[in-house]
Amino acid sequence: MTDLHRRNPCRLPTLLLLSLLTVVGLSMLWEFHLEASVMHWLNLPYDGDFEDAERWRFVLTASGFSMLSLILPTVVLKRLVVNTQSSYRRLQIIQAQTETLAKYDALSGLINRRVFMDVLHKQLDESQPVAILLIDLDHFKAINDQHGHSAGDSVLVEIAHRLQGIAAIHAGTAARLGGDEFCLMFQGHREESELSEIAELTVRWLSEPVLEATLCGRLGATIGISRSWMDAREASSLLHCADTAMYRGKNTGRSTFNFYDNDYERLMRAQADLDLALKHAVDREEIVPFFQPIVTLPSQQVVGFEVLARWLKPDGSTGMPGDFIPILERLGLIPAMTRSLVRQACRAASRWDDHLNLSLNVSATMITDELFPDHLFDQLKQENFPFDRFEVEITEEALVGNLEAAQRNLSKLHGHGISVALDDFGIGYSGLYHLTRLSIDKIKIDRSFFEAGNIDHLPMVEAILGMARSLNMKVTAEGIEDFHQPYLPKWLAENGCHYAQGYLYGYPQAGSTIATAVHGPSIACIAAQN
Repeated sequence: MTDLHRRNPCRLPTLLLLSLLTVVGLSMLWEFHLEASVMHWLNLPYDGDFEDAERWRFVLTASGFSMLSLILPTVVLKRLVVNTQSSYRRLQIIQAQTETLAKYDALSGLINRRVFMDVLHKQLDESQPVAILLIDLDHFKAINDQHGHSAGDSVLVEIAHRLQGIAAIHAGTAARLGGDEFCLMFQGHREESELSEIAELTVRWLSEPVLEATLCGRLGATIGISRSWMDAREASSLLHCADTAMYRGKNTGRSTFNFYDNDYERLMRAQADLDLALKHAVDREEIVPFFQPIVTLPSQQVVGFEVLARWLKPDGSTGMPGDFIPILERLGLIPAMTRSLVRQACRAASRWDDHLNLSLNVSATMITDELFPDHLFDQLKQENFPFDRFEVEITEEALVGNLEAAQRNLSKLHGHGISVALDDFGIGYSGLYHLTRLSIDKIKIDRSFFEAGNIDHLPMVEAILGMARSLNMKVTAEGIEDFHQPYLPKWLAENGCHYAQGYLYGYPQAGSTIATAVHGPSIACIAAQN
C-alpha cells in the first residue's frame, strides 16, 4: 500500500470521491425509486406525496454522514501508516548501522577483530592456506602523550587508509585488531619472497610522515608474519605465532619484520620460565647470601665478609650472580633481592663475633633512590644490627646517572655511621672526581690489577695507594689468589694497603659454614676449608 501510494499519490482521493458519489447515487436511487417498491413489498404504509425537499434532505444527510465516516478514519489511518513507515525506515537505518558496527571498526573503517577471526577460522576450517602480517605501530603512545588523542585518532585513520591500499594492491584484507595493532591477511599460498616484499612495502609506507597530525617525527611499524602451511592450523595459534614474530622485532630494533621461528619461541618460553622461577626465588628466599672473608693486612685476620648472592635452585644446583642478576635488573627485582639478602645476612651474622662487619654491593637504581637510606636504617634496626658494622659498596657506573641523588644518599648513610666503599676502583673514567665529591670511606682496587703473572700494573697500584693515603681513605685489594703468595700480600701491606680479599683467604661460603670458622685468631682455619 505504501509503495502504491508513493507511485500514484492521487489514488486515495480518487477512491474517496468515487465512494462518495456511489453513496450519493445510492441515496437518490433509494429515495426516489426503490423506497416505494420496498415499502409495498413489505406491506407497510407509504406516503408517496412526501415532499421532494425532504427527500433531498435525506440524500444530503446520508451523503454527509458517509463522507465523514470515510474521510476521518482515512486521515487517521494515513497518519498511522506514515508513522509506521517512518519508524520502519529508522529501524532499517539502525539495523544497518548495528551490522556495520558489528563488522567494521568505527574509527578506521577496517573490519574488526571479530570478523577477522571469523574469516580466518573459516579459511583454516576449509584447509585453505592463509598468511597474516601482524602490525604494531612503533612509538604510537608518544603521539597520544605529546599531541593528544585526537592526533592519535588521525594517525590511526591514515594508517588504516595506507593498509587498505596495500591490501588492494596484493589482494589481501586489512583489519584493525585494537589499539595501534593492525593485520593484513592474504588467502592462498604466498611465497616467502612475496610476503617479504609486502612486509617491506608496509614498513616503508607506514614510516612515511603523517601530515594530518602535523607531527615532528615519523612513525614506524614492526611486523610479525605467520603462515598456516608452516606455523599453525588453528586461528588463535596462527595469530600467536605472528605475535611472537612481531615481538622478536620489537626486541631487536623495531621498524622491521620477522617470520615466525619456532626455535625463537622456545627460547622465549625458556626465558619466561626463568623469569618466573627467579620471581619465586626472590619471594621464597632461594637467593641466599654467601660470605667471602675480608682480611686486614699485614696480620691477615678476618675483619668482615662481603655478602655475595647465590641462587640455590630447587634441583640442587647453585646459580651464580652473572646468571641471574641481569635478569633481576630487567624485572625490577634487585631491591627486593637486596632487602632479602640484608635480612638473611644480618641474621647469619648474629651468630658470629660482634667485631665482624658486613659489606654489600648496592645497585645504581637503589643508591639513587631517595627512600633507600631510610629503608636500610629501618631494616638494620629491625634486625638489631649495628650501623657501624655495615658497609655499602657502590660502583662508578652507579654514579653516572644521577650523581646529585647519590651524593645526598651517601652523605646520609655516612652520617648514620654506615661506611661507603667505591668498588672496582681504577677501571672507571672519573674516579678522582667522584672521590672528591662523595662521602667515600674506602676504595677497592679492581682485581684486574692483580692478574696472574702480570706485574706491569703494580706501579699503578702503588700510585692508587699513595693517593688514598693523601685522602685519608682505607684501601682493599680484590682478587688476591693463591698464585700471588707470598710476595703480593706482603708488598701490599708495605705500601699501605689496609685490607685484602680473594680466594687466597677463602671462597664464598654459606653462613652456617662461616659460623664455625670465625672464632680463630687467623684466617688459616677458613682457608683450610677451601
